[in-house]
Amino acid sequence: MTEIYCQDLESAAARLDDALRFDRIPHTTKLFTDFLYHYDRVARFYPDYGRNAAPLTSRAIQIAQGRFDRDGVADALEHINRRAASSQLTFENISTLRRPDSVAVVTGQQAGLFTGPLYTIFKALTTIKLARCLSDQGVHAVPVFWVASEDHDFDEVNHCTIVDTDGRLSEVRYQGCGHSQDLPVGEIQLCEGIVQKIDELIGTLPHSEFLDGLRNDLTASYHANAGFAEAFSSLMARLFRDYGVVLLDPLDKGLKEIAAPLYVQAIEKSGEIAQALTRRSAELVDAGYHAQVHVSDDMVPLFIMDQGRRVALTSRDNRFFVKGSDRSFSRDELIELARNCSSCFSPNVTLRPVVQDFLLPTAAYIGGPAEIAYFAQIRAVYETLGRPLPCVLPRASMTVIEARHQKTLNKYSLNLADFFDGLHNAISKVVEKSLDRETSAIFEQTESSLNSQLDRLEQALRRTDGTLVASVRLAREKILHQIDHLKTRFVHSSARRDEAAYRQVERACTTLLPEKNLQERVLNVYYFLARYGPGLIDELYEATEIGFSNHKLVYIGAAASQVVNVP
Repeated sequence: MTEIYCQDLESAAARLDDALRFDRIPHTTKLFTDFLYHYDRVARFYPDYGRNAAPLTSRAIQIAQGRFDRDGVADALEHINRRAASSQLTFENISTLRRPDSVAVVTGQQAGLFTGPLYTIFKALTTIKLARCLSDQGVHAVPVFWVASEDHDFDEVNHCTIVDTDGRLSEVRYQGCGHSQDLPVGEIQLCEGIVQKIDELIGTLPHSEFLDGLRNDLTASYHANAGFAEAFSSLMARLFRDYGVVLLDPLDKGLKEIAAPLYVQAIEKSGEIAQALTRRSAELVDAGYHAQVHVSDDMVPLFIMDQGRRVALTSRDNRFFVKGSDRSFSRDELIELARNCSSCFSPNVTLRPVVQDFLLPTAAYIGGPAEIAYFAQIRAVYETLGRPLPCVLPRASMTVIEARHQKTLNKYSLNLADFFDGLHNAISKVVEKSLDRETSAIFEQTESSLNSQLDRLEQALRRTDGTLVASVRLAREKILHQIDHLKTRFVHSSARRDEAAYRQVERACTTLLPEKNLQERVLNVYYFLARYGPGLIDELYEATEIGFSNHKLVYIGAAASQVVNVP
């Protein structure tokens, strides 16, 4: 299976069995769907390689020949992964990165509480699988996960969501203990309250034989005085212990020192970078797309650490200003600071990928839809700094469907798309198809008859007094609104009479499309690990597709009999 995918990375986009095209999924951007299905429309914004294995392999060999501080980076990675208690396979992969002919397949994500949403797991699995694909082609490729420890929006990462034993969404949120605002999450220390959050998570999960092992991993990673991002890394190391993923923490001082020359170059060319990004943003908008990152002419692609906070820099008249303060630097002063105190700086979103590929021989980057859009814009930064671009490939996208929810879908002739408009839409279909077909049909006949009669009335009035046509249209709108309201009440009343059917559909909707979002963007992996155990990671790995694939539906449930007291 992997060998087939390696030969043609576009092949999965043609498979629609148990899959949905992204252009059928609400809120998917046009840039992303064109990237997947109409690449010729966006090709000028991306590298011209990587659509199948042969060019990707050739490009990987070229990337490996670049100049990198391989030993310095590997030393730092060994330190980071020792701290995370990574497996021996990870350290073997770090040794591989010391080879002059090796490359990295990289992904990255914010350090979400208890790993955050499911797509974090899918990113890692896609990266691992593509690295193995390249290895099958004779390239020494290593999977690397960039832990976004420098991000400072704690509210984006301090929570996770699961489905509780009553089939409802439940959020576990960790508030921290008085850290300062704008502090990178990698600098935030956990306090005693994290133990209660682990208890809260475990207490909300279904009881199973797997809970003790899950608790052990959680408490070994998340404990008082551990760093927030450090705990995330430790848990990821445990989840992927058999896959050798290499974790990278960009706050590591060794990596900062290696990146210092790029920081200096970014300061020297900050004006050029801002102008290039502004031009590229305009090109995207003119082509009918969106610019993912808002860029101003005074933007500097670096943050500065100011009294522990991560603060933006702006420039004008060849001087650099710290936002929100009266501090400023000349160009030479800021360059000197970057050379002597690289830890005083942090790249913003436009520079972060370039830093990544300055440190690593990145053959390919695995990103989500938003990151794919970022790269269309950020290519301008690579070009301004004279850096080679990696191939950019989308992560695997999946909805995990448990056997009980598959049974519900089959019973009521539903599919995932039926939940896109929410629970009411799905319940309406169930009532119309299964619970009260006769009354549903009468509603349809009534609406059709009313529309037909109102059409006749409107035509007659147009011949005799056209000023009344608008009144007919207003009356039609009010009448049909009342009919629709009555139909909604009927649907829910009918469904409530069959409480079992209503709850089955409601639970399926909550799990498969929580809050009208794709499951992977909301639910945490521990909901599934509690029900199906650590072997779930292997199942998801097997289901992971690399390349330009659709949104895949993954059916699981073989271990359901092992779960105790599942509602």
